[in-house]
This record gives sequence, structure tokens and C-alpha cells, in this order.
Amino acid sequence: MAHTDAVYAISRLQADSGTWYWAVHFTRAGILHYRRFYEPKYGGRLAARRAAIAWRDRRLAKVKALGIVEFADLHRSNNTSGVPGVTFSTPPRQPEGIWQARLKLAGGKTATKSFSVRLHGERRAFELAVRARQQMLADAQDRPFVHHPVARAVAAAQRRGQRA
Repeated sequence: MAHTDAVYAISRLQADSGTWYWAVHFTRAGILHYRRFYEPKYGGRLAARRAAIAWRDRRLAKVKALGIVEFADLHRSNNTSGVPGVTFSTPPRQPEGIWQARLKLAGGKTATKSFSVRLHGERRAFELAVRARQQMLADAQDRPFVHHPVARAVAAAQRRGQRA
């Protein structure tokens, strides 16, 4: 498949048959939203692109983007501590290990707080990390967890509509 003319959540692709289409592809709350818009069916490249953008915008308006706090609190398959954002590691200067609370913040920054097993003991260090993570979530400025300007604008409009 060839790839060209990408806009937010939309790509122009070429099928194996040689037919060009626009594909809308985005995920919200773990649900994939996907649809193809074949150019011959819509009467050409621009008409198919407009149809794809309109479908994307209608879908985005219907589905809520996760907030930063909601996204940060998702249980992921690679989590081994049982608490999102709490991990155990053994840095060279702490061979007994540390429990660490982490939260991604706006602008790509990360809040981190570590608790030494040597200093607090295994169980207490874990409990302190869990509490620190809970405090990070409570202090976080909750806004939609989206990066692209189009997705941000749709999410902002949704939030204004909820408050009105």
C-alpha cells in the first residue's frame, strides 16, 4: 500500500487493486473507529477526502476522548505491580530496589517520586509509591489526553458543551 496526503486520523492509501481510498483510523476509550472512502465511489479524490473528513468529525464529536487522569489510570497488560504508574526497579545505587510512582504531565514532562526499599522496607516503599501516585492523579490538571490540534479542538468543544 502506498501512503500519501495524511491529515489527522486520515490517510490516502492505494489498495492492492490500484484503487485509491481515504482511510479514517482513530481509537477512543479502546475502541477503534475505522472506515474507508474509495475515490471511485465518491466521484474522485477530493469528494472522497471530504466524505472521510466529515465522517471523522461526526465520529469525534460523538465519542469522548479520555482525560489525562482517566488515561493514566488505565490498567495495562505489562503492569506487574497491580497499580498503574507504580513500578519496581533496581538502579545501580539502590541494589535492594525502589518503588516509583510516575505520571506523564502536559508538555511531555513526567512527575516521579521514588521510595527506597532499603530505607522503608519492601511493603512500606510500595505503599508510599501508591499513595504518591494517587496524590499525583488528584493534583493533575485533567484535560483530554489528545495531542493533535484537530482532536484537541473537538475535545475542547465537547467539554464546553458539557459545562453549558
